[in-house]
Amino acid sequence: MMSRFGCAIAALSVTASPALAWEHQTDFRGLEIYDFEATGIDVQIICDPQGAFVPPIYSARLRFSQEDYNGEAILQSGDASFTFEMKHGSVLPSDGPGWTSLIQGLRSGSDLVLTADGQTLTLDTGSPFPVTCGATI
Repeated sequence: MMSRFGCAIAALSVTASPALAWEHQTDFRGLEIYDFEATGIDVQIICDPQGAFVPPIYSARLRFSQEDYNGEAILQSGDASFTFEMKHGSVLPSDGPGWTSLIQGLRSGSDLVLTADGQTLTLDTGSPFPVTCGATI
């Protein structure tokens, strides 16, 4: 039985539309917000490089066709694979190695393949993710 995520991805073309690059903004508290959107996927990563919160906050939210996903995901860039666990569509630094793996994967290139729940989505982010966002790299 396919999950809602699996059905959403199956309905998509294998390749998501390319974005120009990561969009970036800084909010009034100094949080750095990075967005990438393409057909069927929305990625938002929040970094706290200036320590607006104590302790600093970092988070990643991945939405597939407006659905949250729970479970293991693999991000591939070239020959490298990066595995992380998603909970309600999010990955947090408290997930330990999963957070570092996600950030390393996003920083490893711009042509990425995301596999989750037996489905695969090809992404072209235009450029590698530009910062370490609290990950130990």
